[in-house]
Parts: sequence; structure tokens; C-alpha cells
Amino acid sequence: MLARLLTAATLARTADAGGGVALLLASVRHTGDPALGALVLAAVMVPHVLAGPFVGLVTDRARRPGLVHAGFAALFGVTLGAVLLLTGVAPLPLVVVLALVAGGCGPMIFGGLSSRLDDVVPPARRPHARGLDAATYNVAEIAGPAAGALLVAAFGVPVAAAVLSGACLLAAAALLTVADTPAPVAAAATPAATPAATAVTAAGPVAAPAPVFAAGGDAAGRAAPSDAAVAVVPGGPAEQSEQSERPERPERSARSERPARVGVRDGLAAIVRSRPLLAVTAATAVAAYGAGMIAPVAVVLGVATGRPAGGGLLVTALGVGALCGSLLVARFPVRLPPHLVAVACLVGVGAAFAGLAGAVLAAVPWPVLVGVFAVAGVLDGPLLSSVLQVRSQEAPPGTRTQVFTLGAGIKLTAASVGAATFTLVAGAPPAALVGVLAASHLLAAALGGVLLRARRRTR
Repeated sequence: MLARLLTAATLARTADAGGGVALLLASVRHTGDPALGALVLAAVMVPHVLAGPFVGLVTDRARRPGLVHAGFAALFGVTLGAVLLLTGVAPLPLVVVLALVAGGCGPMIFGGLSSRLDDVVPPARRPHARGLDAATYNVAEIAGPAAGALLVAAFGVPVAAAVLSGACLLAAAALLTVADTPAPVAAAATPAATPAATAVTAAGPVAAPAPVFAAGGDAAGRAAPSDAAVAVVPGGPAEQSEQSERPERPERSARSERPARVGVRDGLAAIVRSRPLLAVTAATAVAAYGAGMIAPVAVVLGVATGRPAGGGLLVTALGVGALCGSLLVARFPVRLPPHLVAVACLVGVGAAFAGLAGAVLAAVPWPVLVGVFAVAGVLDGPLLSSVLQVRSQEAPPGTRTQVFTLGAGIKLTAASVGAATFTLVAGAPPAALVGVLAASHLLAAALGGVLLRARRRTR
């Protein structure tokens, strides 16, 4: 099931990444100017942070969340294809409405599909799965833009629209085959083995290992106790009290453990109340603001060094490095707390870009610049994996998808604001622009560290 989920995520995210480039090229072909495409692309980006809580709430309340995920993926594919076909052809208000609908599905394509790992992967395998999930983002960032440009250039806008839309529909079909609950990873404790969990004699209680827990727990990672987890020798003094503590309801899945009524504000409340989740969300939002400038800054660096097409190589090096980093943590999961790993990676990325600013001033050879981008990418892989892990661990029951979609929406919105801000500083020296990238990541790390310490002192 994990392979099918990751395949669906890769298809949908690659189509999203390719759709932006294809949309700009479609605008050029139909109107001779990319301005209309940029306007429609902005309409796709705007709804992410606003739609995130509502999209997540629909999934968290659904009895069959897999069906909801598949529906959003299919709707995204249909509307994306329609936007590509109609940009520059149909009236602008109609295209903008379709773009807003596609953008409303965006949080599900990113954060929502990542939240599904908790439904299909046992807890012990989730760190490994998070690394693979992070790799799907990297694959999309590398292959998506190239695929979108190639399809439009070689076959035209209609074929590009059909292929990208078809990829999303294939993703929806794959999601329909993914079960909503993880397979058990170990047999439940047998009645013969459980009496040793707790024994009470006439002389008093005897210390014993912790109660045996059955497979399957709530979204916060707590397992539901098995009915046979606690056994008491008849006549012991603690028999009555221990029996009263035994759960009377049958074991339930993570989805069924959620509160009966969860509101649209509960996802935001969960982020604010959790120290690691708040710190990571705020820090990655600040870092995403700077990350939104990476592509145009890379283009400026390429032009400044006499390589007009070099910006594409720098961005590719960043993406390949991130893919390697994601696969590395998937193979060798980091055992440290994920919120600390995220902050440490932000420090590393900021330091790499700070070194890059110095390298630009020193006019170092071009391969060095490419290598620094690759190093920054390698650190970005475990950063994303750790962020996803924090969301999974800290989201209360019934709000997990909301937390994922809202977190993804905040990051995407911050990145779009950063990209828009670049137009105000585009004329600055290349070293100063790289310094902005470094400052955003180092400031993000500092903010995350301050929030972690402040919340700890409050407690």
C-alpha cells in the first residue's frame, strides 16, 4: 500500500509542478505574453492557506478518507487541464474561477497525501516512510518543470493538458486502492502471556513490565490497551481498582478515535498548543519565504557568471541534493527528536547559503557554486522529512489532516510571497541576494529555537 500511495503522490505532485511552467508557456502561445499566465498561476496559489483547514476537516470527518483524497486528486486534475486549455482562449473570470478551484485542492496534493502515511504505515516504519514521502516532493520539483516545458514545446498545449490531467487521474485511481488502516505488524498478546503484566498477591503488588499494548493506536501515537493486557490474581487488594481501569470499549483505529465534533479551527489550535509543532511551522514558514526566491536568485547567479542557462543547473543541483538527502534519511532514519533535526537542518542550509554569498564575492569557480547548491539540497531532504514527522507525532486525534494541509498551505503561501518580493530586490548585487537566502534560513532556525525554549519554560 505504501508503494501505491507514494506513486500517487509522485504523479499528482509532478503534475502540479509541471502545470505552472506549462501554464506560463500556454499564455505565451495564446497571447504572446506570459503576464496572463502569471496572473492565473497566482490564482492557483492564493487558496492554499485558506483552503487547507477546510480540506483537512473534510478528510478528518470522513468515514472513508481514501475516497476523499482520490476525489480531490481527480478534481485537481480536471481543473488543471481545463485551466491550461482555456488560458488565453476563454473569458478570464472563468479561467480564474477554475484556477481557484484547482488551488483549493492543492493542500490535499501536498500535505493531505503526506498525512495518509499514518493510515497505511505502522508506527515503527513511519520514519523510513517519511523519507520516501519527502523524496516524492524532490522528484516532482526536478521532473515536473522539465516535463511541463517539454510537453508544451514538443506536442502543444492540448497534449500537455491531457498528460498532466491524466497523471492526476491515475493518482486518484491509485489512491482508491489504498486501504484506510495499517496492516497489523505483530500478533496480539495471547492470554497465556499477559498474566505476567501485573500480578497482585497477598503480600502486595509486584513490579512487572509495562502492560502489553495491541497494535493500532490513535493519531498521536498512543496505542489502545488490549483487553488482556492486565491480569489480576483473584483476591488481591488492587483487583477491584485495576479492573475498573480496564477499557470497556473494543480496540478502534486511529480514525475512529477522533473526537465526535472537530471544527475548522481545531487544526490551527493544535499547531498553537504544541511546542514542537508551533516552532517547526513558524520556522519553516520563514524559511519558505526565502526559498521562494531561490529560483530567480539562481537565474541571477547564472547570468552574473556568464552562464544564462546556469540558473537551471543550480536549481537542478538543489533538487538532486534534496532527493539524495531524503533517500538517505529513508535508509538511515535519524533517531533524534524530529523538531531538533528540523532546526539543525535550517542552520545548515543557512550556513551553506552564507558560504555561497562569500563564494560569489570571491568569484570562485562555477563548479563550487553548483556544489554549494547541492549541499544545501542534501540538508533540505531531512528537513522536510522531519517536518512531516513532527506534524504526524504532534497532531491530536481528529485533526491530523488539518495540521498537514494547514502547514503545507502556510509554507506555499510564504514561498509565493517570497517570490513576489524578489521583484523589489531584483536589482541588488548577486551576493546580497544570496545573503537574503542565508538570512531567511538562519532567522527561521533562531525563531524555531526561541519558540522551543519559550514554550518549555512556560510549561
